[in-house]
Amino acid sequence: MTMASGYFVLTPIWHEVVIGLIAFGALFLVMSKVLLPRLEKVYAERHDRIEGGFERAEQARAEARRVQSEYRTRISEAREEAARIRDTAREEGQRRNDEVLANARDEAARLVEQGREELATQRSSVSSDLQPDVARLSRRLAGSLLGREVGDDEYRQTVDDYLGERV
Repeated sequence: MTMASGYFVLTPIWHEVVIGLIAFGALFLVMSKVLLPRLEKVYAERHDRIEGGFERAEQARAEARRVQSEYRTRISEAREEAARIRDTAREEGQRRNDEVLANARDEAARLVEQGREELATQRSSVSSDLQPDVARLSRRLAGSLLGREVGDDEYRQTVDDYLGERV
């Protein structure tokens, strides 16, 4: 180690060392009192944002799961209610269908019975209306077959005899 310009290269210069230590101390004080608290505050805020974001995300997931579960429950309840309504409507429709069918059958039976009564009445009326004509025509036919005119008493006797043989 050589000497250049009167001092040894590795020998410290004390006034520079002292000034360096004072400057280092001042810089350390400024950084520890001003800069480090700000850095720690920014770090804590970021940490809180990140951790808070994770917590909020987890809360959001939990809320989403709860809402999804509630949604599924409501959908299930709505489906069950729809099935009950559909079954009730089907039963009501079947009941009304049976009721209408029974009413139609009753009405048809009533109309058939009424038609039979009307037919019997008309048959009786037609029979009553035609009986004198039938009697007159049968007397005329009997007279034509016998070649003579048939009287009322003889005609009644012949009809009674005929009806007596049939019974």
